[in-house]
Amino acid sequence: MNLHQPFAPAWPRMTLVMLFAVHMCGCNVVGPMSLSGGRAVYAEVINTTEDEQLLNVIVRQRYDQSAGMLSVASITANLRFRAQAGTSIGIGDRDNYAGNLTPFSAGVAYEESPTISYVPLSGEDFMHRMLAPVTAREYLLAEGPSKEPGWVFALAVRRINGLRNPLVGDDPPSPDFERFIHLYRELRRDGVLTVAHDSVEGSKGRFYWAIHGYEGKYLEMVREVFDLLGIAREVDGSTIMLPVRRAFGHSDSSIHLQSRSAYDVLRVFGAGIEVPAEHLEAGIVEPIHWVVPEERRFMQIHSSPGHWWSARPSNAVVAIRFRERWFYIDATDTRSKRAFQFLRTFIGIRLADPTRAVGMPVITVPVN
Repeated sequence: MNLHQPFAPAWPRMTLVMLFAVHMCGCNVVGPMSLSGGRAVYAEVINTTEDEQLLNVIVRQRYDQSAGMLSVASITANLRFRAQAGTSIGIGDRDNYAGNLTPFSAGVAYEESPTISYVPLSGEDFMHRMLAPVTAREYLLAEGPSKEPGWVFALAVRRINGLRNPLVGDDPPSPDFERFIHLYRELRRDGVLTVAHDSVEGSKGRFYWAIHGYEGKYLEMVREVFDLLGIAREVDGSTIMLPVRRAFGHSDSSIHLQSRSAYDVLRVFGAGIEVPAEHLEAGIVEPIHWVVPEERRFMQIHSSPGHWWSARPSNAVVAIRFRERWFYIDATDTRSKRAFQFLRTFIGIRLADPTRAVGMPVITVPVN
């Protein structure tokens, strides 16, 4: 038997050098590459599933069905690195293998095995957070980045100094509330009415309406706001500070607010669902009526057939399948997209609690 080697005698040394190079390359590159690629993917998936979970809660609440929520507690990604190298040699008659051998081959591979842990949002604390009225701090935090602070105020506040502001149902709003919210939006947008906070050490502090720089046309606007709210203060161009309190009834020297709960806010958003006529006719879901003008409604959630063979709507920014229908927000509907973005922020503020995972059951799911 003849042994033919197509390489120079130095090929074993070349193989060792290549293996060493591959190993060093893997150690120095795979880790950063997996971080730069994996982090963005995980963030995108978490954001998408958070959107879908929230939309699912809105839709199921509209259909009077229970809905659960899971918070992502942690993601652990285990990386396994493998390197391999090989060469081919011919044994026997050279004519049997000439041109068919691979002189040298090498490969690098790594596997990522993520483990995701969830914390169920449930129990007494969760119910309290969903049903308790929104605090001034929470609605002001949510109002901060909004382009329409008047819109956020109208969503969060049920009453202000006795003026009613129902959004859905049969109870009509106070005739003066629409005018008030128009003036509030203008004053907030132009910086005449701002919100001040006096933080006291060891205390959460208090919030105030700070009204300043209201010369010219704003003088009459501020005077009209005070008349609508029953505020007995002289409007002479000087800075006015009005305490904001969560309280019932009228006041002639402060702002009394009654706010909605997170559950109420979800119900308001659920009123914007395009419920299929067959669901209403069958009594699966009850009709609900807006009591605010069309131009001040918050969000429109469309529906379309969602059988197993029907594809996800191509123009949806977020979509879920429920009762053989697709429920989704259209990518061209800027107002609805901004409203949904606000709701994500608001629910996040309302449910955020760094200690809630302590003592809570954690669901850990390995992902293959």
